[in-house]
Amino acid sequence: MESRISRIFLAGLIVIFVSMMSTARAENDQLAIEPEIIRLDLSEADIDTENFEIGVFTGQISFEDFGSNPLVGVMATFHASEDLFLEANYVVSSIDSVAGEDAIGVTSVVDDDVTYYDLSLGFNLLPGEVFIGKDKAFNSALYLVAGAGITEFNGQDEFTINFGGGFRLILTDVFAIHFGVRNHVFNREVLGSEERSFNLDMHLGLSAFF
Repeated sequence: MESRISRIFLAGLIVIFVSMMSTARAENDQLAIEPEIIRLDLSEADIDTENFEIGVFTGQISFEDFGSNPLVGVMATFHASEDLFLEANYVVSSIDSVAGEDAIGVTSVVDDDVTYYDLSLGFNLLPGEVFIGKDKAFNSALYLVAGAGITEFNGQDEFTINFGGGFRLILTDVFAIHFGVRNHVFNREVLGSEERSFNLDMHLGLSAFF
C-alpha cells in the first residue's frame, strides 16, 4: 500500500513538473519579441570608433631647380572629430648632387639626401561616398591640410610650412587609401644666395585605423 502511494505521489510530481514546464514555455513564446529584419542591399565600409591612423606612402616631389625625385614616407594621424584631424609625416627623398655654377664659375654641390617632417592640421571638406556598382559603397572625403615642420636640405635644417589637400577612400573598417598633394615652402641657400623654394609633392598611400 505504501509503495502504491509513493508511485502515485511520484507520478503526481512528474505531472506537475511537466505542466509547469509547458506553462513556462508558453509564457516565453508569448513574451518573445520577433526581430524585425531589415535587409540592406548596400554594403558600406565605415570607421567605427577608431581615432588613430598610421600609414605609409610613396610618390614624387619636385624640388625647385632640382627636378622631380621619388619619395617614401610614414604618417600618423589623430582624428579629433569627424571634421578635424592632426597628421604627422616623416619623408625621405633625394636631389641631384650638383646645382650648377655661380657667376664666377664655382660649382655648388648639395647633399643628395633630403628629409622632412611636419605636423599639420586637416579639415575634411567634402565627406561623401564612392559607389562601385549598385550594391557597394565606400566612404570618402576630400580634405585640406596646412602645417609646419623642418626640412633637412643641404646639411641645414630649414623651417618649412606646408599646405595642400587630399582624397581619402575608406576600403574597410580598418584600411584606407590616400592621394595627397602638398607644397613645401622654405628658404634655402644655393650658389651663395638665399631664396624661397616651393616644392610640390604628390603621393599615394595605404593606412590602417586602430
